[in-house]
Amino acid sequence: MFSRATIMDVFSLFSNQSHAVLDKFFFKYGIEEHTVSASNKDNKALAAVRYLIDNPDAKGILGGNMAYEMVEEILDIYINNDYYYDDQSGEFNEYPKLKRLLLKDGFEIRDKQLVRMVDSTIDYVENEGLLFELLNKYNFSTAEGHYTQAVNAFTRGDWAACNSQIRTFVEELLCKLAEDVTGNTFNKSHHARTALSQSTPKLFYPELNEWLNDGTGYFETFWKRLHTQGSHPGLSDENDSMFRLNIVQISILEVLRRYDDFKMGR
Repeated sequence: MFSRATIMDVFSLFSNQSHAVLDKFFFKYGIEEHTVSASNKDNKALAAVRYLIDNPDAKGILGGNMAYEMVEEILDIYINNDYYYDDQSGEFNEYPKLKRLLLKDGFEIRDKQLVRMVDSTIDYVENEGLLFELLNKYNFSTAEGHYTQAVNAFTRGDWAACNSQIRTFVEELLCKLAEDVTGNTFNKSHHARTALSQSTPKLFYPELNEWLNDGTGYFETFWKRLHTQGSHPGLSDENDSMFRLNIVQISILEVLRRYDDFKMGR
């Protein structure tokens, strides 16, 4: 639901409260035994973060997900305080990255409330974890590095760098997949992508209109969408970069799953 970085920033923000407020809050959610022995407020907040990370399915006092309930209650304190939250930019004054971390997790602050951007069963954080797991499993370290840089660039608001690294990630990974599946080396990335629709096994399915070799298949237009504005500064924004991250995550994760089935003999 929320990434480790998001929860960490939220509880770091909350750690400026008094010991009494922190203790009362953690007691209310029934995790005081995990925080009471902490030596200072920062360590209390960190202990709470560790508990939530280690117990992602823990239930809150309203019966929902505990991490969501706690984050929502904490943010409500600060969203309504002009000293901590800027209504115009939608950013927390001491934690400017928090807005984008929430956005990446699928949440935004609207009318002074934390809301899910789209009602969906898609879990960005879970999918990102699966993506990294498969990249690590097959040692696609260069591709992983580009994806990590794309996410970092998005978090700091550098849309041009994010878009550039997303494209490079996709190109690097698809070329490596094509080389491994076919045993051939490709001088042009387009040829590598075409090979993925003709290889045995295929990672792009022509019968599902994923690659038609005329520029209209799904993965052909997918690449065009990433390529259109490229890395030129000033031609992108937060929403465009978020869209690119989402379609890349979903699409590339499916390709990696097919590749994993091939490697595992399934």
